Amino acid sequence: MSPVTFNASTSATTSHFSSRGSLRGDTECRYPCLSALIPFLKGFLTAAETCDLLDTYFADYGNPSRLHCPYVLTTVIRKKSLLRASKPRNTSPALLATMLWAAAQTADCQIYHKPGSRERIANRLYSLALSYLKRRDMDSWHRVHGGWQLEEDSIFDLDGNEWNKPRRTFEAGPRPTVDDIVTFALLAIVTSGGEFKADCLKWWNKTVSLVRHLGYNSELGIAGDAQLHDDSLAMIENQEERRRGFWLIYILDRHLALSYNRPLHLPDSECHVLQPLPDDIWQNDDTFLLDAIPHRTFGPPITISGTGLFDYFLPLMAILGDIIDLRYRRHHPRIEIDVSATQNCIEKTLAKCEQSIIEFSNANPSTPGTPTQASLAKKARLVIPYAIYIIKVLYILLHGEWDAISMLENDGDWISSFNFSQCASNSIAAAQSITDILAVDPDLTYMPYLFGIYLFHGSFVILLFAERMPQIGPNASVERACELIIRAHEVSIVTLSTEFQKAFRKAFRSILYSVRQPGAVEPEFRALCKEVLSRYRWTMGQKGLCL
Repeated sequence: MSPVTFNASTSATTSHFSSRGSLRGDTECRYPCLSALIPFLKGFLTAAETCDLLDTYFADYGNPSRLHCPYVLTTVIRKKSLLRASKPRNTSPALLATMLWAAAQTADCQIYHKPGSRERIANRLYSLALSYLKRRDMDSWHRVHGGWQLEEDSIFDLDGNEWNKPRRTFEAGPRPTVDDIVTFALLAIVTSGGEFKADCLKWWNKTVSLVRHLGYNSELGIAGDAQLHDDSLAMIENQEERRRGFWLIYILDRHLALSYNRPLHLPDSECHVLQPLPDDIWQNDDTFLLDAIPHRTFGPPITISGTGLFDYFLPLMAILGDIIDLRYRRHHPRIEIDVSATQNCIEKTLAKCEQSIIEFSNANPSTPGTPTQASLAKKARLVIPYAIYIIKVLYILLHGEWDAISMLENDGDWISSFNFSQCASNSIAAAQSITDILAVDPDLTYMPYLFGIYLFHGSFVILLFAERMPQIGPNASVERACELIIRAHEVSIVTLSTEFQKAFRKAFRSILYSVRQPGAVEPEFRALCKEVLSRYRWTMGQKGLCL
């Protein structure tokens, strides 16, 4: 199947970009893997600027230069393999264009400072990615006698008559790879981080469907066509990319299920995949891949062991998946389950994960010796407070009601229950841990895309306390917690603006103001506050952040 082609003359350009491109030289491409894309970006990005975007894509979390793109949660593909000057990894142009598009969303460079420039460049990269992706997307094809046909070859006019156009039939249909999974995942991540979150579902459904189609939720699917590879390094690298691609989707499945109040697409009962390699092995030189692969077990880890996404965030998401699964089973209209026994089981897992954070902290002293130890210690200082905060939020989700409006209107048994006391104590602890996060990451730049929803859910019970202070009396610890949460939301909005955090900050600030200045509050205040909160609901059947 031949690759898709483009007509460069159809590219939308401006005289400003064209002149700048010709002056700065479009031929200086330091990464050969991008050479096929460069001609289609002429007038928008020079070769050097395109390579800079790829550098941004591969920049490490916690980089003091703030170069890192918040939408790149982990690099499924090895940086060394893709960026090498000789024989770079054979990579889908659709994935390369999508990587550039994701990096362009937040890249901090002078070319994006001119009003409208970022949007024009991002739109061009998006169009380029979709043009390449069209022929790789299985939804663009259908089977016919004798092979496969591309949907775009069957075009009808407004009267329903087919245009007189020859149809091409291909012997083989699309052959999706891990590149397509990462492409769809990036499209879903960036879209979910934007204003129109519901648009993410199209890409996300494609992502999980492709994971299942390729069988990457099983080691049998990941082993795949290993016999086609000539050397052991290529085979190891190919299989590890598939594992890392799967575990990235596993993480996102749980994260988006919480964000959008949806059930899991990839339940643990259907996942039988080896744990991914630690990042220091995966990104190191080739001898490590051949000689130093550690023993691994199947299924996600439930303890925190490092600073990579799979080392600290994967265990948290595995436990979140258990909580989400329990919540849906608890609300089944016909089948009753022993909720307390399942809660106790999940609490034991949470306690084990919490203990692993302490052990990880003790293993990474604040005064390391070597430069490598210093780098690991710096990242550990970022990971530890974030992990502690999210653990507290997981306790809140395990025992809580999830929905802010339901909690504000609740006058029944939940307020006096054991579950509420657990939520209350963990909410105060979570608010206090925000101080530790802001101390090491004052701009909340470490994981802004992921952190927002946990900050959101960690705040609901504190909001309830604040709203009821006029009846139960002032509480200094609750007021301090409110101020910390408001500050964290305000910092998050500056770093990576999201509408749901703006709305919640507004409601929180209004409630705190009404507590401190009760005589100055307008009668319509309570209704307005609830209207703000009611945009995002987590009762069963509601859509969470997905407006």
